[in-house]
Amino acid sequence: MSRRTIIIAIIASIVILAVALVSFIVLGERLFKQIVGTTTTTKVQAQARTLCPLTGQRLTFDKERPPFAVCIDNVRQARPQSGLNRADIVYEVLAEAGIPRLLAIYKCKDARRIGPVRSARTYFIDLAKQFNAVLIHAGGSPQALREIKQGKIRSLDQFRFPDAYFRDPTSRAPHNLFTNISRLAKAADDAGFSGPSDTQGLAFGKVKIEGGNAQTITISFPTTRVTYRYDPSTDTYFRFMNGQPHVDAAAGRQLQAKNVIVQFAEHRVIDRVGRLDIKLTGEGRAIFFIGGKRVGGRWVRQSGMQTFKYEDSMGNEFKLRPGQTWVEIVSEDIRIRSQSKQLLK
Repeated sequence: MSRRTIIIAIIASIVILAVALVSFIVLGERLFKQIVGTTTTTKVQAQARTLCPLTGQRLTFDKERPPFAVCIDNVRQARPQSGLNRADIVYEVLAEAGIPRLLAIYKCKDARRIGPVRSARTYFIDLAKQFNAVLIHAGGSPQALREIKQGKIRSLDQFRFPDAYFRDPTSRAPHNLFTNISRLAKAADDAGFSGPSDTQGLAFGKVKIEGGNAQTITISFPTTRVTYRYDPSTDTYFRFMNGQPHVDAAAGRQLQAKNVIVQFAEHRVIDRVGRLDIKLTGEGRAIFFIGGKRVGGRWVRQSGMQTFKYEDSMGNEFKLRPGQTWVEIVSEDIRIRSQSKQLLK
């Protein structure tokens, strides 16, 4: 083979290699863009904001995660609690001895610290079922534990799922049991509670509220005075307990609600301890406090699996404003006051 032939063969090989290299780079880049593009699109779609059925807000949340209904302590030794500012809805209901307890519903927001967690009551089960929620609690009354054993609700009892909870060594038991959404989500997944769930919601809308002025709301429980004061700059009601700001410990700021509902229901003592049965189906009187206004109406709920439907005095569906809602469930003998001017305390 002549020297000229060898040189031509070398040049041809270099050209072939160069073409192959360029082709590899171009095709690889296209494939890379396709993969990355698909991954990015999937990620964006997974994180797309969705209308939260419990707040009426567009939020980013995991649709596969079930709602959690957390029983939260509300005695003086348990305050300030953590994670209430991150709940979608908070119910305040009497327990024994005239002490109110809280049930916080979490579907659309995360919370790194929630509690202190306390024991369940039958009406907490009733409230949680309307959202197809998993009940989060530490034990419960004999009546509540019987209903849980009968399978009337999915439950992550601290005594059966200890890893879903943690103790705060700086607080005294029983006011030192906490959890968070991450732990609850893992426990729910391990228990087979995760997956697509049909979460019914409340009715929301940006409508003008026609009603009497209500800058201050006072609910006088037997042992506790709860007050809400309207702030026009945020269009929310700031919450107080016994005249003091009710603060969320994890957030370090005062709790505030977009909507406050006072919902009247029949209360009945069922044992010597003073435990209650609260009738939460049928219908009853309600007062809605929104935007510094007071509107009278009623609640309707035909079965325990349905959410409460709220109506105005004319029977029309009453729409709440998007945001967090606090529901005060009280008997007719609880004193409710609303005033058109702010009270200092």
